[in-house]
Amino acid sequence: MKKYLVLFVLLFAGFSNPLSAQDTVVIKEEGAQEDLDREKDVSELSFRQRVHFGGGISGLSFGNPTSIGLAPMVGYQLANNTIVGFGASYQYYSFKDFYGVKYTSNLMGENVFIRHHLPFLTQLIGQGYLIAKAENFHNLSDGNYVNTYSNPVLVGVGLGAKFGLNLNVMYDLNYTSSATSPYGTALVVQVGGFFF
Repeated sequence: MKKYLVLFVLLFAGFSNPLSAQDTVVIKEEGAQEDLDREKDVSELSFRQRVHFGGGISGLSFGNPTSIGLAPMVGYQLANNTIVGFGASYQYYSFKDFYGVKYTSNLMGENVFIRHHLPFLTQLIGQGYLIAKAENFHNLSDGNYVNTYSNPVLVGVGLGAKFGLNLNVMYDLNYTSSATSPYGTALVVQVGGFFF
């Protein structure tokens, strides 16, 4: 009996109309002017729509030296794939010298940056971009020993969308030693991005 049931199902399936794929359904948000998948050209955006606010945590290193920083920023979308901007930075930095003497600094600074998304990086690492940043720091610490620091010039790559959380890995072109760099190393990692 089971054989006849299986045979009947197979015959029925063979003579029935072939199943066809369903057409693509496009859902538009209420009030949307056009397809939601298409990114608007920057020339179509108002000035306010081109300005973005964000920030991040930068120069993280723990041990000797220790470096922790906070960096709010403002960016302007210059072109579809290019954002330029400026930001402020606070960096805590401490290190012990060869004799075990600990030095700490509270640094305040400003920076300018440019970030450019490249299609070939997107294909390699997904939502990749190049980043360049120039920074200037002022030592707010007082005491007998106040270290002066180099002004980092950072270049590198980033991973993340134009807006949202990103990871930047940059190299300091002005790095000479951990005693003169506000980051303590030539390789600088920053987590942050534009959120508004």
